[in-house]
Amino acid sequence: MRVLELKNVHRDEGYIYYRRTFQADAVFELPLRTMQTPVEFTIEITPLGSKDIDITFLDTIDYPLIPLTKSLKELILNEDSEGLLP
Repeated sequence: MRVLELKNVHRDEGYIYYRRTFQADAVFELPLRTMQTPVEFTIEITPLGSKDIDITFLDTIDYPLIPLTKSLKELILNEDSEGLLP
């Protein structure tokens, strides 16, 4: 299982500068199929400077959520550090 990409990423406007909220479609490659599901995620910078990511899946998924969440967090951190998120 791996995350292929994030599609249709858009940022929701907020007034708190250390918290950014996004909505996107995540594309996962599962053992038997490819799945696309809408997600909402928040990147919050803690007082110590680390990034805390909270992910919400907007549809029900019949696959274990822990590996999906872990892979998606890694992709979000990579894209954020490369400046690819809006």
